[in-house]
Amino acid sequence: MALSVSYGERYGWTVVQVAGEVDISGVAALRERLQRLITDGCLRMVVDISRVDFCDSTGFAVLVATRRMLASRSGRLRLVLPGPETHTRKILQLFGIERIFDAHDSVEDALADLREAVLAEDAPAESAGAAGPEGAEVVPRQREGSRVTAD
Repeated sequence: MALSVSYGERYGWTVVQVAGEVDISGVAALRERLQRLITDGCLRMVVDISRVDFCDSTGFAVLVATRRMLASRSGRLRLVLPGPETHTRKILQLFGIERIFDAHDSVEDALADLREAVLAEDAPAESAGAAGPEGAEVVPRQREGSRVTAD
């Protein structure tokens, strides 16, 4: 499966969705997208690799370089890993991914603390009747980004 990279914004963080195979043939597209987002001003990023079928050492190196690039700008990176029983996660664990990164099992988990903060900020507006119908979840607007594919 070809590499696919798309991104959007949630709770003030850029969420990058990566799917397919992250190997020598597609890693340049991933590296370019992540670096471009950072140079364009992104300082808080969640990279969701939960739909990655394969990730070799070149893909891991891109994730480490992204983390370093963000850290050098006082930014933060959170990583969403594939399921615990997947081959890809087992390989990434051999690389030490969970020791190096702020790793999560889902985008929702990675952003949970931010969601709670946004909901707490919006609580006074809800009680004043400015929000939607009672019981409706307040979710900030999401910005969708472009899709990059590599064959």
